[in-house]
Amino acid sequence: MKDLRYLTDSYEEGIRRIREIDAPLNFIFMADQHNRMNELSANRRDPDNPPPFELAADAIDSMQYILDRCPNISMVICGGDIGDDYDPDVEKVRASHKEVMDAFYRLSVPTHCCIGNHDDGLGVAIDRGHDTREHVILPAELHALCMKYNPTPENYYYIDTDTSECGYRMIFLNTSDKPYYPDENGQYPFGWRLEISNRQALWLEQDALKTDRRILLFAHSPLHNANIFGTEGGPTYIKPYDDLLNGPRVYHAVKQCKNVIAAFFGHVHYDNIVYDEDLLSVTTLCSLVQEWAPGRPKRTIGTPTETAFDVFSIK
Repeated sequence: MKDLRYLTDSYEEGIRRIREIDAPLNFIFMADQHNRMNELSANRRDPDNPPPFELAADAIDSMQYILDRCPNISMVICGGDIGDDYDPDVEKVRASHKEVMDAFYRLSVPTHCCIGNHDDGLGVAIDRGHDTREHVILPAELHALCMKYNPTPENYYYIDTDTSECGYRMIFLNTSDKPYYPDENGQYPFGWRLEISNRQALWLEQDALKTDRRILLFAHSPLHNANIFGTEGGPTYIKPYDDLLNGPRVYHAVKQCKNVIAAFFGHVHYDNIVYDEDLLSVTTLCSLVQEWAPGRPKRTIGTPTETAFDVFSIK
């Protein structure tokens, strides 16, 4: 196995803080691995002597160091966008997805996964004019790949977890729950579209939110983009409107449910903490080594900054 001390040597202070907080609920959240996308760029930049690149599996394997020392961490949550959909070979796209999920499944705790807007491969395929029938990764295949700990046939679900102090419900939404109906040419037309279907919205309103437990909600894309830094529209990189179909409806339902204490997202590749009255929304820095907007931290391959993930401890 690869020597990961260049990562794990930096974890001791975080481990000390996790133990000191001694919260009843702890989990790791990691989003936007875009695994092997930097490898593809490196090989295109200099095929004979490509620059170094990170592997998401290394960062995930390093999490076991934390889990071994913090037995109160009960799960890992993947926020989606797991592989390299920019590779023109769809089998390499699939392999980049599987490499990430295999690494998650090697960990000693369950991994729950949200579907990202890059995971079905359609957006890039449409942008490049490819035959989407050959490049699409359909929801059933993503379910088989990503949903090992999902008790339902859908790509959205919830689990209830008990702690020593109170019970929590963890809701995992699918913000790429769009129609996969081919058009008259047999092509799948909806590439980057972010959507929560009416069926999923009803399930959330009538089932998932109906509990006395405290609720934590997870998805790839934020439900509401107001005041979220890192989406698009430089130089400010704030998009003060919603582009998630059914987003306003779902956000209203979440806001009305006072048991929802926080929502966690990826997608924007940036750390945000936004309060909207009682509702806390958190977005996290991408695991991918990328610095594409002002204010992002310096990322260096071969150092702890080549990865990004968070341990959340909740009292």
